[in-house]
Amino acid sequence: MRPSSQTRTMISEAKQASQMKMACNALHTVLCAVSGSGKPADRVLSAFFRDNPRCGSRDRRLISELVYAVLRTWGILRQTLENPEAMEAGEHAPSARELQELLARGAYLAAADFPAGRLARIPLPHPGASLLDRAGKLLGKNGLTEEILIPAWVKKHLAPDFPLQKYLEKLASRPPMWIRRESGGTAELAAELAAAGLTAVPHEYARDALSITDAAVNLYTLPAYTGGSFEVQDLASQCIGLAAAPSTGERWLDACAGAGGKTLQLASMMKNKGTIVASDIREYKLEDLRKRARRAGFSNIQTRAWDGKTLRPQLRESFDGVLVDAPCSCSGVWRRNPDGIWSARESAIAETAAIQSGILDAVAPGVKAGGVLIYATCSMFMEENELQAEAFLKRHPEFVPERFPHPLTGEDVVSGMLQITPADADCDAMFVARMRKLKGVR
Repeated sequence: MRPSSQTRTMISEAKQASQMKMACNALHTVLCAVSGSGKPADRVLSAFFRDNPRCGSRDRRLISELVYAVLRTWGILRQTLENPEAMEAGEHAPSARELQELLARGAYLAAADFPAGRLARIPLPHPGASLLDRAGKLLGKNGLTEEILIPAWVKKHLAPDFPLQKYLEKLASRPPMWIRRESGGTAELAAELAAAGLTAVPHEYARDALSITDAAVNLYTLPAYTGGSFEVQDLASQCIGLAAAPSTGERWLDACAGAGGKTLQLASMMKNKGTIVASDIREYKLEDLRKRARRAGFSNIQTRAWDGKTLRPQLRESFDGVLVDAPCSCSGVWRRNPDGIWSARESAIAETAAIQSGILDAVAPGVKAGGVLIYATCSMFMEENELQAEAFLKRHPEFVPERFPHPLTGEDVVSGMLQITPADADCDAMFVARMRKLKGVR
């Protein structure tokens, strides 16, 4: 016997109430962890779902979208709280009422990003024409600008030509998933992904890069991934390898390799020939890299732990190229990790800049005369980017900036330094500098 209409309504209402309760619990867990200890929201949310296995895939997706709607619009939502600073410092845990209001308001502000069916589960005001319109109605204010989405101190650390307005217009929206073709043809990979229900669009110029805007399928379970046909890597990150442009048979050092996304890209560009020494202070990250290298079939990657301080004497002038993807503020990936916007500390910029300069000085002797040093960050801040590279060049007159083709357009980057932003493509923000070591200069 089919349930009556009244019964179906009761079941639906109970389901919605359950989802709302679970979303409140998830948001509470994330806000407390991010505010109290600075833990990444994505890891906290993943742990929450592992601890709550009764959440189905649809529930997890809805809850994730609601939580991230709150995080992306926190600059607006914090103005609806009595003491946002206390909550951000981990000194005040949000109440059940505050959690419900944050979820409803976050969903309202991000209305354009939610299917109508999902929005119906939460009582919402009538959405305005734009995010700022909705924010104005929510706060009862006129004349708001997108700068409400970031702390006031951020602006003064951006380069004068940084496209702040265009960046902020992108900040409140989710970037697409970008992948990099590892093997096989781009058309064949796009067709294989289409068969899995995904639309993969190759970038107009960076042909190995494909965007996926409807990534409802777990990419890591696809045969094309497990078989080594592609890697998940943001377009801006791929620009670093393209700026490095290693040649087949060369010897490279990836000094801060992490889990090895850029290492694998270098190996692919070198056609599995030559040698790449991948180092990192975190040995567990190198184990991830070794697994990924085996899956992709790369045999030209060596991994070594390194403390980031001094190179071994036998490594002096032994590399055709050195890549330093330096530790940084990670401000360039705030679109993917919006929790970092309000947990970031202005004072940390100088701290990371000091670490970066130490690493650059440590690896410089490893570059052969005539070799290349690539410096990169996932930051938007001048102190970590242009100013860092310029200071290095002053300390090391044996290096000079070298022009290179813009990875996304092919146009000449005369200065040898490039800031990629979401205004260039729907991607993260990254900085890269290319520097050549002169022959006969000490």
